[in-house]
Amino acid sequence: MVLLLGQMGCRTTKPYALGPIKTFDPDTTDIPQPPENESYQYWDRIDNTIFHQLEKPLDLNKVFRAAGRTVGVTNAKQADNINRLDEPPESSWYNNRHYYNPMTPEELAQGPNTVAPDTSANWTIFSAKLEGANPGFFIEDASGNRFLIKFDGPRYPELTTSAEVISTKIFYAAGYNVPQATITYFDPDQVTVGDDVMVIDKGKKRPMTKADYRNIIAGKTRNKEGKIRALASKFVDGIPVGSWGFEGTRTDDPNDRVAHEHRRELRGMRVISSWVNDTDRRDANTMSVYTDGGYIKHLVQDFGNTLGANAAGVHEPIYGQAYLIDPRYMTLNAVSLGFNVNSWETVELKKHIPFPSVGYFQEDIFKPGQWVSAHPLPAYENMTLRDAFWAAKQVMSFSDEDIRAIVETGQLTNPKAEEYIIAVLIKRRDQIGRYWFSRINPVDKFSVTDTGDQIMLAFKDLGVTGGLFDPEQTHYEYEISVVDGKTLQQEQKTEEPVISFDKSTIPQLTTGGRTDVLKYEIITRRTNPDVSEKSTLVYIALEQTGPRLVGIKREE
Repeated sequence: MVLLLGQMGCRTTKPYALGPIKTFDPDTTDIPQPPENESYQYWDRIDNTIFHQLEKPLDLNKVFRAAGRTVGVTNAKQADNINRLDEPPESSWYNNRHYYNPMTPEELAQGPNTVAPDTSANWTIFSAKLEGANPGFFIEDASGNRFLIKFDGPRYPELTTSAEVISTKIFYAAGYNVPQATITYFDPDQVTVGDDVMVIDKGKKRPMTKADYRNIIAGKTRNKEGKIRALASKFVDGIPVGSWGFEGTRTDDPNDRVAHEHRRELRGMRVISSWVNDTDRRDANTMSVYTDGGYIKHLVQDFGNTLGANAAGVHEPIYGQAYLIDPRYMTLNAVSLGFNVNSWETVELKKHIPFPSVGYFQEDIFKPGQWVSAHPLPAYENMTLRDAFWAAKQVMSFSDEDIRAIVETGQLTNPKAEEYIIAVLIKRRDQIGRYWFSRINPVDKFSVTDTGDQIMLAFKDLGVTGGLFDPEQTHYEYEISVVDGKTLQQEQKTEEPVISFDKSTIPQLTTGGRTDVLKYEIITRRTNPDVSEKSTLVYIALEQTGPRLVGIKREE
């Protein structure tokens, strides 16, 4: 058994690549249009909450790997879609945005939006939902654009609509594909019910009436002009072909080659979801779209259960702290004969809702490393420290000004409520950065230049640039060696995130058709005893055209 576990932890591939670094996953090859996958909201909850948890002990690969980690003979399985720079290539799932190519506050506020509903002319309803926690309808405006129209709950005006807009733009800036979402105010008298619109009423289909429309908008939030506030989510381009899951692959999509639970961007989504308390993330709240380019694009949607919102209501204190059915706490409560009291059970919800438009959104009980969605998700459960670091640096890329620009697009009419959300997002951002950056060496954004006599390796200490750690109490120790060769510099130290190396110490660089590769081992030292001091290996190829970054390996 020990031999088996040891073999599972072995890696034989080099931690660097002398060829081109993979920055794009060619999963956009033309394929035949697949049929639509059916999605069932209630079954999705049951499957993730109950059956998935029952199946976990039967997955011997995961059981043995967990056992191997416990005894120290194997490591956690890393994501399958990362390149030699420890990054996920761009793909039909993900695009490099704010962290890699900083967006202006104006661009962040714009998000994915290209068009808003035309409220100057009549809307036509072409589909509607009467039942459920939050009834709504679909409209086509005078310009021919189609939108899903959703509303706030009667007791919490502006809550759900603002949460959806804010979190949609955060996920977009973090690199995910999302629908367009905007706050709109419309004249209720400029809406007509289209011909042949059918609704389900008490389990039976019937034609929709004007009275049905009036019942949907009754009691909805209005402004001083009597216009109704709503969230308008634009129909995405392409043909919807169902949801995608957080485990496995889609069998009728030849481009879908990486198991979803081992995709970096889906594993790391757990950290980004924790920031905005996106507790209802699950298969049913995703979308696959067959594009005009002939491939499937993967979107994340439905952010009405983020920040302090829970559909038409507010989050309960348990959300984010435990699964709705959580064997861990159920066992603890049983063993303690009911004497164990969980922290969320003592929270008086009404006392922790500062404004109706904010709901229940806190930072004092937030524990980044323990946060969970309401339903277990295989991708989230497989998240490693390297996945978490990747996601945490996305979160930390949002400055205070960036957060403010995004929150303002939620159009909250109470300035104090707006300031509250901004403040909590800032505090939760810093909690995420401090927690994850304390457990791994948070150096990144490496650049290498040749100055003639020197090779300069510069980098960013994300803990320092994020204002989490004191630069005066930080230094960097490093060692430089030639891969498969001699050590060039040992036990060196620098106060600044720049390492200079004299090229004359290797007189035969890049001769005889051979490319030398330098290995830098960097350890960040801080006076803070709670910070883990782990190494990051950086590989630099000394090519005829100049030095090039060819590999990064982070110690967990």
